[in-house]
Amino acid sequence: MNGITGGLRRRAATVGAAAVVLLVTTGGFVPPALAAAQPSGTASPAPAVPTTAVPSVSASASASSSASAPAAVPPVTGPSSSAQSSAATAKSPNLTKGTDYLVASSRLIGGHYYDAYPGVDFADYGMTIDGAFALAATGRDDAALKKIVAFFQSQGKDGSSRSVNDWTGIGTAYAGGGSLGKEALLAEVVGADPRAFGGHDLIAALDKAVCAKASTGTDTSCAAPGNYTYATSVFSQALGIMAQIRAGDGASATAPVKYLESLQHSDGSWPSLIPATGDSDVDSTAMAVMALALVHGDAASAAVDRGVRWIAAQQEKDGGFPGASGDSTNSAALAVQGMTLRKSTYSGQIARALAFLAAQQNSDGGFNVASSGQRGSDVRASTQVVSGATGISFGTLERDLSGKPAPTSSASAAPTATATLSAGPTPSISTIGGAGTGASSTNVLANAVGDDTSDGGLGGVLAHTGTDARGEAELAALLLLVGAAAVAVGRHRFRRTPGQGAIAEGRHR
Repeated sequence: MNGITGGLRRRAATVGAAAVVLLVTTGGFVPPALAAAQPSGTASPAPAVPTTAVPSVSASASASSSASAPAAVPPVTGPSSSAQSSAATAKSPNLTKGTDYLVASSRLIGGHYYDAYPGVDFADYGMTIDGAFALAATGRDDAALKKIVAFFQSQGKDGSSRSVNDWTGIGTAYAGGGSLGKEALLAEVVGADPRAFGGHDLIAALDKAVCAKASTGTDTSCAAPGNYTYATSVFSQALGIMAQIRAGDGASATAPVKYLESLQHSDGSWPSLIPATGDSDVDSTAMAVMALALVHGDAASAAVDRGVRWIAAQQEKDGGFPGASGDSTNSAALAVQGMTLRKSTYSGQIARALAFLAAQQNSDGGFNVASSGQRGSDVRASTQVVSGATGISFGTLERDLSGKPAPTSSASAAPTATATLSAGPTPSISTIGGAGTGASSTNVLANAVGDDTSDGGLGGVLAHTGTDARGEAELAALLLLVGAAAVAVGRHRFRRTPGQGAIAEGRHR
C-alpha cells in the first residue's frame, strides 16, 4: 500500500537521539502512546481478470490439491475454452509456483506466519490472513488453508504465547475495528460463521466498534462518527465494512460506509490514513472501491467509477503502480483487484499489471517487494500478489471449506473466476446479499458485483492487513534503550491492533 490485509504506517519519529521508523499498517490499532508519532499515510467484487491475461495455474498443482477440495461446491462460470487457450499464452504470474512458495513448511509454520524481525516470535496475524485469502483465491491448497483457519478458530498461540485475541483486542477498550473486520472476513471467505468464530461473535464486536462520535482529548479511538474504533487507515475501514455487509449486517454498516465515502478526494482517490492527511494512495483506493462495490445506489457506484479511474491513471510505464516501497508489487496486485471491478474498461491496464507482476516473480515462486531495491522473494508481498493477481475482490472471494453448497445468487449475472485454467478445484465466488443474508433490511448491500452485472524480508515497505502494534511498540522501546539510530520496524498492510504487532500499508491486505 502506499501504503496490503488487518496495519499502521510508520513514520520516522525522532525520540531523543534515536529515530525509529514505525511503519503503521492498516487494519489495526495504534497504541495511544504512539499516536503522536504516527505519520500520515499510506486488500470489489472483482469476479475475474480479463481473458487477455490470466495468471497461470498448472495441472500438477490442481492434482495435488484435489483431495482437499471442498465437497459440493458448484462450478463457477468461466471463459470459453478458446478464450482460456488464448489467455494461457499471455504473460502473467505463475500462481501454482506462488502458492507453493507460500505453503512451504519453512514459511507457514503451525498454520501461521511470523513477523520477519530477527529473534521475534510474534505471529503476524494480518499477513497470515492475507495468506489465507491467497489460498482461497487460487484454490490450490485447501489443506494449508484449513490449517490457517484452525489456528484462528482454536485461538492458537504463537511463540510468545499470544493469540489472535491479542491482535484484535476483542473484549477490551482497545478493540480494533480493522483487525476485527479482517478476522470476520476470513470466516466469511471460508464459509464459517463470523458470529461464532474463534470463540467470539466477531460481527457483534464489530458493531460495537462503530464510533457514535469523534473522541476528544487524549482519547484517539474515534476520528469521526462512523469510523471504527482504532481503525486509523482506509484499509481498516474498508475491511470492517466488507465484513459487516457480507454478514448481512448492512444496517450497522451504513454509518461506516458514509464515513468512507466522505474520505474520497475530488480526483477519485482515497488517503491512506485516518484522520486523512491529504495524500492519495493506490492500495487504500483499491480497498475502498472493493468495499463500496458491495453498496447499493448511484452514489456508491459513481464513487467506485471515480476510484477505479484514478487507480488506472497511476499506472507506471512498466505496468506497475506506486506504493510505499516504490514501484510496488502489492500495489499492482491491489490495483488489479480494483480495476477488475470495471474490467471491460480497463482490460489493457490489467494485462500490463499482470505482466509487471510476472516479471517480479522469482525462481522460488515468490515475488519481490518492488521493481527496484533489494531483490528476493518476500512473504508479505507474495501473499498479496497471489490473491490480487486473480482479480477477485475481497468483497466476493469465497472458498467454502464447510462442505455445504455455496449460496445461489439473486443477481442477474454471476461473477466468474478465471485464475485457474486447468482442471481441479475452482475458487467459488458467490454474490453476497441474496435471500437469507439480511440484505433486504437495508439498501446498503448490493446483490451484484463487477461492471458486467451491476453498478458496481524488509526489503521494502509493505502494508499489513492487521498486525501487532503492541509487539512493535515493545521492539521499538528495546531498540531505543539500546541506542539504535534508525531501525526499520516492520512492513505494512492492514493496521495492527492492540496486542498485535497490516494491510502499515494496512491495506496491504
